[in-house]
Amino acid sequence: MLKKIDAAARLIGRYSSLFQCPVCGLAMEMNENRTLLCRNRHGFDTAKPGYVSLLTKAVKSDYGKTMFEARNLVCRSGFFRPLIERIGQTILTNICGGGLEPVTVLDTGCGEGSQLAQLADVWKRGTPGGFLGAGLDLSKEGVAIAAREHAGFIWCVGDLAQSPFRDQSFDVILNVLSASNYGEFSRLLRKDGMLIKVIPGSGHLRQLRDALYDRSPKQAYTNDKTRALFMRHFEILDEQQLRYDVTLQKELLEPLVRMTPLSWGARDEQIQQALRLAIREVTADFTVLVGRAKVR
Repeated sequence: MLKKIDAAARLIGRYSSLFQCPVCGLAMEMNENRTLLCRNRHGFDTAKPGYVSLLTKAVKSDYGKTMFEARNLVCRSGFFRPLIERIGQTILTNICGGGLEPVTVLDTGCGEGSQLAQLADVWKRGTPGGFLGAGLDLSKEGVAIAAREHAGFIWCVGDLAQSPFRDQSFDVILNVLSASNYGEFSRLLRKDGMLIKVIPGSGHLRQLRDALYDRSPKQAYTNDKTRALFMRHFEILDEQQLRYDVTLQKELLEPLVRMTPLSWGARDEQIQQALRLAIREVTADFTVLVGRAKVR
């Protein structure tokens, strides 16, 4: 059985045509030392856990290992399963499977990789076609967990603003509750490719919002500006609302609180008060935007 580092290097090498050097933009190949290398000798080593870092300079992420471990627990519990099923069905409806080449999906802001891995399962249940998933995130801690938990994917530490992938490399770009770069999305998508962006609805985690920000402006939320920015750059092919309630096991409340940005601006006493409320049901509320880059 191959070591994770060897399996990752082999997979990245097999699909090295997806990559471009983040320093000079040249094509890259994986060499015998597990280094992704361009002709100008800019090299990026495969890390032992099974990912490659393509950052050109040290970048500090706001998201640490504790947050990603919490998110991993919540994702594994099935919290996002209805959302991922909906995204999977959208891809199955719009992208042809069963050809010689796999569908290529890039998860931007992949974090600890659970959502991309679950999406691959939905695809494989629905079609005999292959699925090539790549995950990109600025956080080494998140990508290291992704590589540890989910083999068979290309995991990359990298900056979306300086994406290490070639033009028109992906059939689908997934952007779930994460920052966007529409210029890069347009560059990376194939001619008939689609962007699936998920943004929180006004009722998302309202129970936590009420507990953390009672009678505060942060208690309310609107996604109007985010939606308008999407429409400025992409033609909307579909817009779906998805809302469901999740019953929480007792041990999942704290990981859910710790993983959500709602808690990052809260004082510790507010977080502890929210935990003492022992919330047992929370609302998941998402807007799923499906779009194609506008022709310029």
